[in-house]
Amino acid sequence: MTTQNDIPFELYKANLQFTLRTNKLLKECGQRWLDTFDHAVGESIAESQEEIDKLSLDDNWQSLAAVPGETLVRLMQERVGDAQAVAQAAVTNQTRFLTGLQDAFLMWQRDTAKAMGSVEAAKPFNAALGDFFKLFANATTMATGSGHEH
Repeated sequence: MTTQNDIPFELYKANLQFTLRTNKLLKECGQRWLDTFDHAVGESIAESQEEIDKLSLDDNWQSLAAVPGETLVRLMQERVGDAQAVAQAAVTNQTRFLTGLQDAFLMWQRDTAKAMGSVEAAKPFNAALGDFFKLFANATTMATGSGHEH
């Protein structure tokens, strides 16, 4: 049972846990971005090596003359693919971050209410927090396109 003397400790603990959970979410989001770009750069390096290897095997002018045009087409295709991967990563990151943040808020809310000793006293706050997260849910729905009719 929480006593009056334990409330500041429990509130501090709940706030610190919320801060650490949020920090972890930000790190995970950053890691997903790094992974996305690492994958794109890795593919680009491998393709450049393939071009170098192919060029070393070419032994006629016609093959060499075709390289700039082929490279341009490949680079244009890569940029379209990169843009799609970045857009997908942005949607995924936003969705995961907002879901994780909502979970962190709910845990913080539960821990704070527990520390205060009364769920009844937290009801107005719970309602306001629910409205706050509806804004994020709407933004996520719009970002993923599921809120638009076709």
